[in-house]
Amino acid sequence: MAGIMAVLLTSTLLAGCNEGTETVQDDKSSDGGVGQIGKEVVIPPPAALTPVAFTIHPYLQQPTANSMAVLFETEDTAPTVWVRPAETQGEFTLVEPVAVDNTHLYSAAIDGLSADTRYEYYVVSSDDSPSGVSAVSERYVFKTYPSAGAAPAPFNVVAISDTQNNSTLGALNDLITKGIIPTVCHSQPEQCASEIAAITISGDIVNSGDSMLQWRRDFFDQMKAITPYVPLVAVPGNHDFYGNPELTNYRHFFQQPENGSAGYEEQWYSLDYGNLRLVGLNSYPISKNHGKFNAEILGIQRQWLRELLINTQADNHVDYVLSMFHHPCLSELWLSGESIGSCEMVAEMEDFSRSSGKITGHLFGHTHAYSRGQSMDARHLWLNAATAAGYREKINDDNYYQNDTRDYDTFAISQSEFGFNLLTFNQQSSPSMQLTRYTATVASKGGGFASLEDTFTVSDTLTMKASSAAPEAPQVLAGNGSHTFNQLNLAISHPDPGSIYEVQWQLSKASQFDSEVFDIWGNQTRAHNIWPMQDGSIQGMPTDTQAGVDLTTINLADFSGKLKMGNDETYKWQKRSSEHSHDSYRDPFNGSSAPVLTLFPGETWYWRARVRNDNLGWSDWSDTATLAIDAGTTTALAINNGGAEAQDLSGWTVEQGYWRVLQDIDNITAAEGDYYFSARPNDSAAGNAPYDDLSQTLDVSAFSSVIDQSSAFVRLSFNSNGWGDGDHAVMTLQPLDNHGNALGQPTVVKTESKKQQWLSNTSTLLLPVATREVKLTLRAVKKAGSMADVHIDHVQLSLTTP
Repeated sequence: MAGIMAVLLTSTLLAGCNEGTETVQDDKSSDGGVGQIGKEVVIPPPAALTPVAFTIHPYLQQPTANSMAVLFETEDTAPTVWVRPAETQGEFTLVEPVAVDNTHLYSAAIDGLSADTRYEYYVVSSDDSPSGVSAVSERYVFKTYPSAGAAPAPFNVVAISDTQNNSTLGALNDLITKGIIPTVCHSQPEQCASEIAAITISGDIVNSGDSMLQWRRDFFDQMKAITPYVPLVAVPGNHDFYGNPELTNYRHFFQQPENGSAGYEEQWYSLDYGNLRLVGLNSYPISKNHGKFNAEILGIQRQWLRELLINTQADNHVDYVLSMFHHPCLSELWLSGESIGSCEMVAEMEDFSRSSGKITGHLFGHTHAYSRGQSMDARHLWLNAATAAGYREKINDDNYYQNDTRDYDTFAISQSEFGFNLLTFNQQSSPSMQLTRYTATVASKGGGFASLEDTFTVSDTLTMKASSAAPEAPQVLAGNGSHTFNQLNLAISHPDPGSIYEVQWQLSKASQFDSEVFDIWGNQTRAHNIWPMQDGSIQGMPTDTQAGVDLTTINLADFSGKLKMGNDETYKWQKRSSEHSHDSYRDPFNGSSAPVLTLFPGETWYWRARVRNDNLGWSDWSDTATLAIDAGTTTALAINNGGAEAQDLSGWTVEQGYWRVLQDIDNITAAEGDYYFSARPNDSAAGNAPYDDLSQTLDVSAFSSVIDQSSAFVRLSFNSNGWGDGDHAVMTLQPLDNHGNALGQPTVVKTESKKQQWLSNTSTLLLPVATREVKLTLRAVKKAGSMADVHIDHVQLSLTTP
């Protein structure tokens, strides 16, 4: 709502607008002098027999230290806003609002206010009667923000998301009137002005952005008990774009600071409350699924965020930075909602947190459930603020539960529920941010309506401190020296094990941990991991999968062949095709599978550990221990014609496209022997297939006994070459059972595109129990020109056992 201003009518309520009263006091001096009469003018509130007829009750926008915008919708004539400092009886300032977009939605921009001050206000309709007043609203209160640089007293922000009506009309109203107001505002709506700095909404405000009925009935009418007192700070979700691609209605109702990129005003912005910086982002144009991905907009928004964070790092008045957007980077309870673009925004926030030391976090929605997590190496909060009113994710749907959920290491808790989040910012000894999650119980649902029970319960808490005392470093207790393959147990000791919130175990073949580092951290090394187990109900049964677990010891057999380097990094950047919008420059594996921790017989590994307390402060690392694994046996698997020396494709199957055998092309000769494999010379030869796929399946049933003891490892190696034009190979090794069904996750190697250079590629895979075959698939991906410049040679497989 660019350029909306209100007209200041007067700074003094003149006599005749309301009758003043006088208090008179005789002040006779002791010497019998003339008494002095003092007068104090008391201005009563405006009064009328008729209340203002709102179609949208007042709500607050554009809060600053010296101004506030009051918006409301009414068909009453000539409305004005009367405002004065609360708890006073002095003069009112009268502000004439502007009709937004020439409608009955009015915006009154009130300027010249004092910082960190409560003001009372009324909406007054005027007529030609002697009093000039035809209707008056009830008394409302707002509070201005603290001055920039001021260290405010402890303050609260309420975070919610997905307020839309999904046949749940009434749930949002109950969230406000049964949850937020009783819990945070002591059951007094007016107190919300002092107790809550803002209510953030991470998108999907309504179900269909083009429906004015939904904006009025499903959102504003449900929120009216609190909106006159607390500013709403929102970002759009995909549903707000539906039928409304230019966000016309969203921008009609919401006034955002116009400090985003030129041409994208109000789509992304920043807003300060004291030492908190809120950053609103728009994830719809940077997401593929449930979005409209645009690489250019992603680049513009990302660069704006990066520059803002650079400036923020130098701003000593800002201690906290929270970004908010709709689509999640990672979503435990709805993988289909994830966005690589959102992950790039999160990565910018994490970089900033690490470099600045400030407390950060990001608020999101889209998935109709609560999730809370934290970054491994930054004080950064991950908060799925939903669901305020949308339906809950159906944990009782087997297909959904098996294929669209994942228990990520980044998250400590996920629950499919209604509720809200209270973020408390405290400035006592050092900045801290406390999260409290309040969970509602569904009282009834049906016929398009839903209601919540009166009582909300605390289901999760977390406190992050900027400079909390670091815990004492742990000591190595077991796992140092030579060990047999089946006895790979690590253990640490700590003087206060009960204070440990989580442990990070780090392994590498490099003694300085400067290359190929694996981090065992998350679900299995944290004091609690709450995950909904299926019990037949929609929400499932929240279950602590870590109940009773000793955090000071681990068995590496539980992680070998399973743990991916970077933990959840692969899931951020390599999503399913329905969510994979683009290949991100942030992907540390460049599209290849992340290396998997594979503890081979005969290898030497180094490890260390550190512990984290419940304020997310890490200890120093323990001393480094050396783990030497006893040697095993390696057997070469007989790949048929792995180096193309048969001068044809014998042993291989062309599944699509075209493959051939060459001796020399573009001055590229074989890496080993005389011949190598090469993909299509042109699209016509490949039948215009999208890819060139070549495969071979090998029998490993002779090793079934050791495979079924989870002790058989396959190592793949091959050479690749090309022209440096982006064309590349993707080699996949997939374990199969005795019926040819896929088992577990394949290992995937994406080759680099280097001009006329043979590159070595390797990957290792622990074969899942019941593996009887492995299928090797070579795919050529053409990115430029008519020829696929993909050349492969010397394909080898070996199997190692203890």
